[in-house]
Amino acid sequence: MNSDKMMEEALGSYFDSLLTEPNQAPEKADAEPIVEVANAPEPQVKPLAKLFEEAEQRVAAVAEAKPVLLPIAEIPEQAPEVEEQQEAKEQIVVEDEQHVETLVDTEFEPASEAVPPEWRNIETENDFQVLFFEVAGVTFGVPLTELGGIHRISEVSPLFGKPSWFSGIMIEREQKLSVVDTAKWVMPNQPFEPDYKYLVMLGETAWGLSCEKLFGTERLTRDDVKWRSEPGSRRWLAGMVKQKMCALVHVEELQKMLSEGVNIEGQ
Repeated sequence: MNSDKMMEEALGSYFDSLLTEPNQAPEKADAEPIVEVANAPEPQVKPLAKLFEEAEQRVAAVAEAKPVLLPIAEIPEQAPEVEEQQEAKEQIVVEDEQHVETLVDTEFEPASEAVPPEWRNIETENDFQVLFFEVAGVTFGVPLTELGGIHRISEVSPLFGKPSWFSGIMIEREQKLSVVDTAKWVMPNQPFEPDYKYLVMLGETAWGLSCEKLFGTERLTRDDVKWRSEPGSRRWLAGMVKQKMCALVHVEELQKMLSEGVNIEGQ
C-alpha cells in the first residue's frame, strides 16, 4: 500500500471519529432530554498529528521490507508441466521438419523405372487387310487399321547425335516426319544400302519406315497368321503370315521402340 492511500485512510478515520462525538450531534425540537450515565468512559479520539505519524511509520516499514530471495539451487529451472509442453512442441517441430524433408526428397528423387504394362498382341477382325512391302529382300506386313499413310521419299535432313538407323526429318505438307532406315533398324550389322522410294507411316505417329517396294494389300483371316502369345525378345513382331512367311508388324510396340531410341535388338 502506498503512502497516499495510507494518508487517505488516516484522514477518513479522523473525520469518522469527529462525527461520532456527542457534542456534534444535531438537536431536535421534540428530542427527549439526554440521560447521562454515571462513570461512562469518554470516547478516545486520536489527534490528527498522531494519525499522520502512524501512517508514516507504516509506509516506512513497507519501504524497508526486503523481498525474500531463494538460493539459486532451490529455484526450479522449469516446472515439470512446462518442460513436458516444451518437449512436446520440440517433438512436433522435428516431426514436421522430417515430413518436409521427406516431401522434398520425394519430389526431387528421380522416378524409378515403371513396370512395363503386360504385352498384348494386336486385335483384328476375323477378316482384315494387310499392306505388304519389301526392305532389302525381306517382306513385312502392316494391318491397314494400323497404317497411317504412304509417302514418296523426298529430301531427308539428317540430325546429329541420333542413332545410325535414324535417317532424319522429311517435310511433307508442313509436317515433320521421322524417317527410319528400316534395313539398319532390322539388320544393324548388315552392309545394306537400299534404294528407298516409299515411306510407310505407323499409325497416327510421325514415325515412318523406309521401303523399296510396295506389294499392295491383301485380305487375310486370323487363321492365315501364326500369332504370338508372348513378346519374347521381339515385341514388335505380332506373328508370321503363313503363306508368305513374312513378319506381321505390331505397330504400337514398334513405335514405342523407335521412341525409346532402340533397334530390333533393343540397343
